Amino acid sequence: MRFLLLAVSILLFSYCFSQSTYYVQPNETDAGYAFSQDSHAVTLPGIPEVNKLFLFIGGTNSNTSQYIALRNFAANLGYHVINLSYPNDVAAASLSGSSDNLAFDNFRQEICYGTPLSSAVSVDTLNSIYTRTLRLIQHLSTNQPGENWGQFLQSSNAIDWSKVITGGHSQGSGHASYLSKQYPVERVLMFSGPNDYSDFFAGGANWLGSPGTTSTGRHFVYLSLYDEVVDFSKQFTNIETIGMLDNDDTTLVDISSPPYGNSHCLYTKQSPGFVLLNHNTPVKNSIINDAVWEYMLSTPLIAGITENDSPEIIVYPNPTSQSLFIESSEQISEWTIYALNGQILLSGDYLPEEISLNYLPTGSYIIELKGNSSSYRKMLIKK
Repeated sequence: MRFLLLAVSILLFSYCFSQSTYYVQPNETDAGYAFSQDSHAVTLPGIPEVNKLFLFIGGTNSNTSQYIALRNFAANLGYHVINLSYPNDVAAASLSGSSDNLAFDNFRQEICYGTPLSSAVSVDTLNSIYTRTLRLIQHLSTNQPGENWGQFLQSSNAIDWSKVITGGHSQGSGHASYLSKQYPVERVLMFSGPNDYSDFFAGGANWLGSPGTTSTGRHFVYLSLYDEVVDFSKQFTNIETIGMLDNDDTTLVDISSPPYGNSHCLYTKQSPGFVLLNHNTPVKNSIINDAVWEYMLSTPLIAGITENDSPEIIVYPNPTSQSLFIESSEQISEWTIYALNGQILLSGDYLPEEISLNYLPTGSYIIELKGNSSSYRKMLIKK
């Protein structure tokens, strides 16, 4: 018993104190921000660093002090971590009864980018998630040069999204996914969301199913079966709308272990305990969650198939709805289309003028083309 208590004490100490965290008020990054706002939380990586940024976005009415365990866990894995402060006093789920079929789309666009489209919120460009993130990274790069924040800037005024993992809880999970529609992020981690289910239209929001620059194969979701804020069945519909269930299925983590059959759609039946919400369970520390977090943050993507480009080969259109065309300056000796789990779906030893994808469901795949001196492996989206 004493050993167990000691082990738990060491574990808690490790989560709370092993990494260096400091706070940056938004008005330190730009004088245009109001003085009285929740601070951004910044946690430095452990050793070895992985040279990736975990950008975490909290839920409705949350503050950055609520996500200490997850922040420190990611930092212990070597990630730079930003837990962003942003305008979050309106819940996405509050729009579920709207008769406007773009209500969720406009809500996400305004909070993420400051485009004045939504009647539910009022967020200008300066206060948008994008600008707040950019200003903070710029501030850290300038004022903390020894912490290597500049590696996450593509230029002085642009984020290098290929080095960023976007993640979020509840409302924040939707923002994390919405950002990935425009920018090719390393991966997307969604906890207890997204929650953009329309009761009026009995389905997921339009934006969930729209093609994006980040493939569904880079999305992960972790839900509570007993979520009392947004019903699990509605969250299931939302991830189905994203396309995550085209080549996957939900997996109960309580009775399995990493890599969970390589599933990216995970859920739990854990009880959070007295007074706490099941909705918050996926972001609370537990032995089960530790394993899930590590898997979501660091498991290799695309079943070990590495993407690469070849200047000799052009594949278009991508995304595509029906057919695929290929232009190559050299002879293609073999072509293959894989599911994300590595299963071969289509292949051939000569290249037809047109590859029909009519028999494939909408979703994400890998196309591999082999020539005499080069090869091409790339994510393919069937819409």
